[in-house]
Amino acid sequence: MRDAVVRFYAELNDFLPPSDRYHDCGVAVDPALTFGTLIERFGVPPGEVDLVLRNGEPVPWTAEVREGDRVAVYPVFESFDVSALQRLRGQPLRNPRFVLDVHLGKLASLLRMLGFDALYQGDYGDEELVRISLEQRRALLSRDRALLAAPVLVRSYRVRSEIPLEQAEEVLQRFDLCDSARPFTRCLRCNAALESVPAEAVSGRLPAGVRSAQREFLRCPGCNRVYWDGTHVARMRETVVGLLARARFRRAGD
Repeated sequence: MRDAVVRFYAELNDFLPPSDRYHDCGVAVDPALTFGTLIERFGVPPGEVDLVLRNGEPVPWTAEVREGDRVAVYPVFESFDVSALQRLRGQPLRNPRFVLDVHLGKLASLLRMLGFDALYQGDYGDEELVRISLEQRRALLSRDRALLAAPVLVRSYRVRSEIPLEQAEEVLQRFDLCDSARPFTRCLRCNAALESVPAEAVSGRLPAGVRSAQREFLRCPGCNRVYWDGTHVARMRETVVGLLARARFRRAGD
């Protein structure tokens, strides 16, 4: 009985014993062996897997492994659009998170405005950035070729443009994020997810005109900053709509 061959890619190797990482592994094909069972045998959590290919073609969990199959198992995609292929579920599991170097503060603000988890501090050194990227599974964004050349990095992208709005368009397109944006759900100052609060809970912190005109408020659980839908939000909304439109246009033209 011939074996099948399976290979796990990218961070899925973290779940494997050292002897099975980053190379083809032979497996005996038992009767009625499914791809779901095969993956579980290697100790990889199903929730970490987004796409399985058999001989280059996508297959569902329940399909049976055949003798001679070459199986490729991929994690949640962060930088490839696989919408034309058959995912294992209707929506991607991807939860894109970023850490940005000290020169990309304005890009960090734009990503937060779009609702993405963008970690940024002006005093992060190179070693700290790499450590955060690895430990927290964040894509490291930088314009520094030397920083991104670190061989241990798994997730990274070199931002090309020097203009913040163009940088945001780059990231949206490169990581296929246009459909994942959730504008105005994250604190622009400290990056925490915002929480809805009743007006009476924050009324003492609001200008009189805001108290009388607004009834819906969001508060940051990190820095306690309060947000409401004022004239500044209208300008920000124009920025967001323009960013997403341009990024979608660029993606369609590729």
